Amino acid sequence: MENKTLKIFGPPGTGKTTTLLNCLEQELKNGIPPLKIAFVSFTRRAMREAKERVTKKFPQIMEDDLEYFRTIHSLCFRTLGINNGQVFKGERIKEFSQIVRVEMSGASEEEDNALSLGNKRGDMLLFCDEMSRSSERDLKSVWQELECDYAWHEQAYFSDALKNFKKQKNLVDFTDMLEVFTQQEFIPQVDIIFVDEAQDLTRKQWRVINKLSEKCKRRYIAGDDDQAIYKWAGADVTSFLELEGKVKVLPYSYRLPKKIHALALKLSERIKERQYKEWKGKEEEGKISNISSIEEVDMSKGNWLILARSAYQLNRSEEYCKSNGWFYEKGRYEFRANKFVIAIRSWIRLNQGESIDFFELRKLYSCLRTGIGVKRGFKNLKKIERDINFNLSYLRENVGLLAGGTWKEILSGLDPEDILFYESLEKSGDIFHDEARIKISTIHGIKGGQAESVVLITDIPYKSWKKLNENPDDEHRVFYTAITRAEKNLYILNPETIYNYNVN
Repeated sequence: MENKTLKIFGPPGTGKTTTLLNCLEQELKNGIPPLKIAFVSFTRRAMREAKERVTKKFPQIMEDDLEYFRTIHSLCFRTLGINNGQVFKGERIKEFSQIVRVEMSGASEEEDNALSLGNKRGDMLLFCDEMSRSSERDLKSVWQELECDYAWHEQAYFSDALKNFKKQKNLVDFTDMLEVFTQQEFIPQVDIIFVDEAQDLTRKQWRVINKLSEKCKRRYIAGDDDQAIYKWAGADVTSFLELEGKVKVLPYSYRLPKKIHALALKLSERIKERQYKEWKGKEEEGKISNISSIEEVDMSKGNWLILARSAYQLNRSEEYCKSNGWFYEKGRYEFRANKFVIAIRSWIRLNQGESIDFFELRKLYSCLRTGIGVKRGFKNLKKIERDINFNLSYLRENVGLLAGGTWKEILSGLDPEDILFYESLEKSGDIFHDEARIKISTIHGIKGGQAESVVLITDIPYKSWKKLNENPDDEHRVFYTAITRAEKNLYILNPETIYNYNVN
């Protein structure tokens, strides 16, 4: 396997995925049929990017030709010929939760590491069971390591019941699919294999990759061990590091300026188990600032990330953004322009003598009361021409508009808290943005993201602090990943407790 494997190590911003896609293009140019290529990663987003690039570059190739451009679990699902009714998810999870009398959210999805990440008690029991199987480790040792807040006998009962339930119902979950795949005699026969984000593969996922690789000609395995921050979810960075093959380190980061690059090198040197890499940052200096409070940072312009080790540490930052009327999104919730935002800015523009399009008009009318804000028979806009722009006088004369006054006076459905927030958005000017300039997230939730400026909260939960002192590599990688999201400016928030990570 060594002679046909190229390991591509891509430090932050060095274009790891782009390098993989360039290699993919070259293989296609060399005449390798698309059906003889497997391109696997964790997320559907990465798959879409790979497919779009191939079909754009090679018009003769249809998306249907890219049969093995899939997430690892999707590849196994497809190969095994499983139908959705055989998968332990959704209603099946609810059915099982009633049998074991433990509340579960049914949140297991075929995405990322495909481990259940809900917040119910049953979700934690399921997560522990899945992590044990995906990492091929003893269930009790995983339960002990996770420091679960329930007794061992409860976990043992749950896992036995789950195994029996799936057997009786002829069901498999996403972790089972990996195991069954490795036992198959007939699997996809591909010549070329591409693997992205290899540092996040679990031991069982590595078995799938190695099984798929048995008869391949070449394989390209890309990742960054310094950003291996999903060990808690079963990721096995050691398998990536010990993989035999030719090594290529991408040498230049298009993201990190000198000061942030220097700090990144300093943090990476703290990691004991790693691949040594020589790489450079951009020519511009960049800026690193230590701050005592989030309120010291003016985020009225530019794009930002506010990052913390745990979600509860972000509440103050969220309140700060709200009070200033800055458009933000938190975690996986994308705070995009909703109908009220579109209605408010449309009303502002109309009263400034500007015009709006039909889409904006429809949002505005959806927030007006019939008979008060708009005449009866006009609210649904069924007979209104869609391909024109509308000004205030035209709407009053031809489209039944009655409303007059400020947006606070004419829009229905707003509660007092909404009004205060939208007033702040109007004052800051962010009311006219379609997407948030500011993203508030845990470090694990933003992996792969980047922004001009990053604010990093250095306090950490007690459990993380305890693990930092027991096995520091994991926390070094987490904060290495955090600081390397910054394209220009890094603001390090001084800790408020003794439980913190020393970035400097």
